[in-house]
Amino acid sequence: MGEQLSGRKADDLKNAAIESILEVTSDFQYVENVNLLLQKICKTVSETFGLAKCTIGIREKDTGLFAVRAAYGFEPEGETEIRKVKYTLDRMMRDLRPEFKVSTNTYYIPAENWEPDDEDMLFIAHPERLDRARRFPDEWSESDYIDLLMKARDGSLLGYLEIDEPDDHKVPSDEKLRAIEIFSDLAAIAIQNAELYEELANDGKKIELLIDLIGHDVNNYAQAVSGFVELAMARKGVPEPSRKNLAKALDQVWNLNKLINNVKLFAKVEIATGKDLKPMDIIAVVREAFAAAESFSPSKQSKLKLLNDDGTPRTSMMNDLAKDVFLNLFTNAIKFDMHESAEIDVDITEQREDKRMMWCVSVADQGPGVDDALKPIIFDRFTQASSSGGGSGLGLHIAQTIVNSYKGRVWVEDRVPGDRSRGSVFKVLLPKAAEKA
Repeated sequence: MGEQLSGRKADDLKNAAIESILEVTSDFQYVENVNLLLQKICKTVSETFGLAKCTIGIREKDTGLFAVRAAYGFEPEGETEIRKVKYTLDRMMRDLRPEFKVSTNTYYIPAENWEPDDEDMLFIAHPERLDRARRFPDEWSESDYIDLLMKARDGSLLGYLEIDEPDDHKVPSDEKLRAIEIFSDLAAIAIQNAELYEELANDGKKIELLIDLIGHDVNNYAQAVSGFVELAMARKGVPEPSRKNLAKALDQVWNLNKLINNVKLFAKVEIATGKDLKPMDIIAVVREAFAAAESFSPSKQSKLKLLNDDGTPRTSMMNDLAKDVFLNLFTNAIKFDMHESAEIDVDITEQREDKRMMWCVSVADQGPGVDDALKPIIFDRFTQASSSGGGSGLGLHIAQTIVNSYKGRVWVEDRVPGDRSRGSVFKVLLPKAAEKA
């Protein structure tokens, strides 16, 4: 009898998860506002599974840091503060140790195994209870938390759905966590769709940046969900209202498959600049790029001067496209320098930005410089630094796209501040590769 009750409870949780997914499935497929979607996911999960407090954190594309983008159950002032908190990937991996893993993508971090810092205290509703011992094994301790990881198409960590406090102050059962995990997996797909649609909304002239939208991994996941629904429908004694909801859920899964196929046919896919990253020495990349730039301009003398080159590697996570960033800067410097010999100075220094250590690569030329009005837009598509230089105006945009994929940024300044006629200095900021232990 007890086993039947337990099985019925697990089925009820699964059905609740499916019905909740059904409510927001259409939002998953066609989303224009990512933040509204995340907030809806956070609210739906909390209300469906009895969570007093819940947050969703997403890894920012430009910094690589994890930041809270949606919250449920917090006071407005407290929610404002937690949205300012950012975590590095190293910090996430330090907390999510293998011994805390309770299922495929779920980690339960008990209060006894970590010490909250000032930022972590913002997520704790009753700090006065921190020293209170558990009265029974599954009692929720004040600084317990559970992270359900959201994975991107390539398997990298996209974000997390965090349980900060259950309504009943008990550690959620395995059945409940599995049900929430199904929801968070589908939510990860929705988030990626939302981000891609948001990018398209900002540029209505052409469909671009639909890189590996959903992909075969999502197809596999959709098949798994449809199989789960079909199994639920095949159970004996399923009430007719639940059966109808399951049938609707199955229809939505098939709609998702249809959307995948349509997008694959419709989208113009650009080269994936953010894949196959590995530690690379920036100095070696610079030298290779300059050699290629010289070969492109054999009739023009050019000279590269590497400042502060003591033989120490300066490594960043990049791929084979990194050479094209500097190749573009060097060819422009040689092309637009009207002197008999084009001299280019490259300096690589350390710089801290936000919570990250970066390499700042400065490429200084002695060309005609960039007008102040063009500096903010020179990396946009089809913008040219010189009206007489020809070219498509795509080179710097491509360089920026590559640098952005490395979680860095690029900009231009006057080589001599206030006098653009003395040349330009293009600065490329790249995250330092983590040193091996």
